[in-house]
Amino acid sequence: MNRIRRPKRAVTLGATALMAALTLAVLGALLWRDREVLLAYDWRVRWGPLAAALGVYGVGLLLAAAVWADIMAALGSRLGARTHIRYYCLTTLTKRLPGTVWYVAGRGYLYGRQGDSLGLVTVASGVELAVSVVAGALVSVGFLAGSALDAIGRGQWAVLIVLLGGGLALVQPRVLRWVMARVKAELPVDLPAWRLLRWVAAYALIWVVGGVIVFLAIQALLSTQTGHLGYILGVWSLVGVLSVTVFFLPSNMGFTEVGLSLLLARILPSSFAVFIAVFLRLLLLVFEIVGVGIVLLIDWSRGRAAKETAAPVSRPQ
Repeated sequence: MNRIRRPKRAVTLGATALMAALTLAVLGALLWRDREVLLAYDWRVRWGPLAAALGVYGVGLLLAAAVWADIMAALGSRLGARTHIRYYCLTTLTKRLPGTVWYVAGRGYLYGRQGDSLGLVTVASGVELAVSVVAGALVSVGFLAGSALDAIGRGQWAVLIVLLGGGLALVQPRVLRWVMARVKAELPVDLPAWRLLRWVAAYALIWVVGGVIVFLAIQALLSTQTGHLGYILGVWSLVGVLSVTVFFLPSNMGFTEVGLSLLLARILPSSFAVFIAVFLRLLLLVFEIVGVGIVLLIDWSRGRAAKETAAPVSRPQ
């Protein structure tokens, strides 16, 4: 058993190290190419766009959590919507860990304490991923096709169209059930097409919200950059959808930063594009920590209120 685990661990560590090295090489080259522009720029942070980005992030987080709650309810979970939303928010940080299994395992642990099986959580996560891919592909195709910039090459368009076509097929109830059965994660109930399309529409809005956050982050750092909102929305969705192609690798660390840097370099100096991509990673991490902190604070306040309500009231003799 140890002999089997060691090669797997070595492959994981090797893939993580290779991805990190490639990421640093690409980002370093982009930084070096326009380093003079980056060093000469007069950096002034505008806090208004950052505050707006935090508010927009909150809307997107609640919308994504609501979709997750609806998916779990549709698949047979008897827990309340508030519990689903709470668990979704609490496990957002696990997506930042290297590897792809952590957030499913985190969800499975929380739901297991309430009686929902890991199998149910895994199936729901698969449905969520399929819906997200379809929605992201639709948003990226729509906004990039309407952009005046030739954003991506033929190969990327081909991958995007394949993902879009496969995703649209996947949200057909019969196809989705067949795929889930093939991967030994059968759907416990039949999902009507109208419900799947409703989730796709909601996730399309979530992708737009993410693109708006990128746009606001650029506005916060670069006061002269005010255009290309449609292009930025398309780029954000494109990078997110293409990241699915490396989703099942041991680590996809740095894929988003490299993709964003390369595509944003069409409207920004390459060094600025790298800086924005890295800044966005840190900004979203801060937003996620704030979101988890708020959920924990609410839990703590409710627990304290419940204890005070349940405490016996002493009566004077």
